[in-house]
Amino acid sequence: MLPVLRPTHALAPFRPINRLATLFDRLFDEGFPAAASNWSGLPISMWEDENTVHVEADAPGLTDKDIEVSVHNGQLCIRAERKSEGREGGFDTRTYGRFEERVTLPTAVDADKVDAKLANGVLTLAFPKSEEAKPRRIALRSE
Repeated sequence: MLPVLRPTHALAPFRPINRLATLFDRLFDEGFPAAASNWSGLPISMWEDENTVHVEADAPGLTDKDIEVSVHNGQLCIRAERKSEGREGGFDTRTYGRFEERVTLPTAVDADKVDAKLANGVLTLAFPKSEEAKPRRIALRSE
């Protein structure tokens, strides 16, 4: 929310317009926000429990043939392509094309044992943590 501006001199009534001009200048100098210019198409949620790193990504309208998932050097990479249906007339505000999302995993995982599924427009990945990444209880000696 923009602050309320109080007139302090003769040009004060134009300050809101000047502030808006400044915002537009910043927008075009610095570019659009990352969410608008680097649309990934897949909102992602990631969390972990004691044994597993969980990832869910919204993937409406995509099939298993449209999505590629890989893990390399601790990074999860999801590549996908949403193709236009090529309808004429009307309007379509959906986004089409190829996109890629990279996320650093919070800990080492065993990528060979991942449980991956795509159902009801949601990509679900469950990465078992590698043995060295799992917490270990340390036995204490009594003296």
